[in-house]
Amino acid sequence: MAVKVVFVDAGGTLLFPREPVGVTYARAARRRGHACDPVQVELRFRAAFGKRRHQPQEEDGRAFWAPVVAESVGVDDPALFDELYEWYARPRAWWVDTEALRVLGNLSRAGVRLGILSNWDARLRTLYHRFALDRLFGFLVVSSEHGVEKPDPRLFEIACRVAGVSPRDAVHVGDDEDKDVLGASRAGLVGLQYDEDRGWKGIEQELSRLRRPAGLYGR
Repeated sequence: MAVKVVFVDAGGTLLFPREPVGVTYARAARRRGHACDPVQVELRFRAAFGKRRHQPQEEDGRAFWAPVVAESVGVDDPALFDELYEWYARPRAWWVDTEALRVLGNLSRAGVRLGILSNWDARLRTLYHRFALDRLFGFLVVSSEHGVEKPDPRLFEIACRVAGVSPRDAVHVGDDEDKDVLGASRAGLVGLQYDEDRGWKGIEQELSRLRRPAGLYGR
C-alpha cells in the first residue's frame, strides 16, 4: 500500500488528560463550595459523556459540555463550568504521548504526511498550536468546524481533500472501533485501532506492514 498520509485521532490516542476527569472536576467544585467525591464524579462523568457520545460538538462545544459538567458534579454552576471549560483549553490539562511522537516523527522523516482528524470543539485548534503540534502535523481537521463527526464518511472525505490524497492512500489511527476504525474503513481509508495494551509500538508494526512493498506475486 502506498501510505501517503496518516491521520491521527486526538483524545485517547494522541492527547490524554493529565489526571482523571473526576479528580479535576471535584477539586474545582470543592473550591466553589460544592462537596464532591472524585470517584463518584468520575462515574457520573462517564455516564453523562457516554449518553451524549453521538451528539455532535458544535462550534465552541459549550452546549455539549455544560450539561456533562453539571451532571458530573451534581450542580449547575455556570462559573464552575467556565473554569473547567477554560482549563481544558490549556496545555497544562493534557499530556501528549511521546511514543506517538516518536513513531509519527519517523513516518514524517520517511516522507509520510501527517494530520490530526478529531471529533472535538474549537479548543483543539488552540491546543494544536500551543503544543506546537503544527510542526509535525501538517493539517488539522476538527469536526466542529465542519458540522459533521466521525464515523460519518463525510469527515474522512473532507480530511482527504484537505490533504490532497485519495482515501485508498490514507490511514487513520484512533482508539474508538466504531468512530475511528470502522468509520475510516467505510470511507475507503485503512483504519487502525490504538489501544493501551499494544500502545504505539503496535501501531508502528501495523504501519510497517502496510508500507512494506509487495513481493513477487504480491506476497
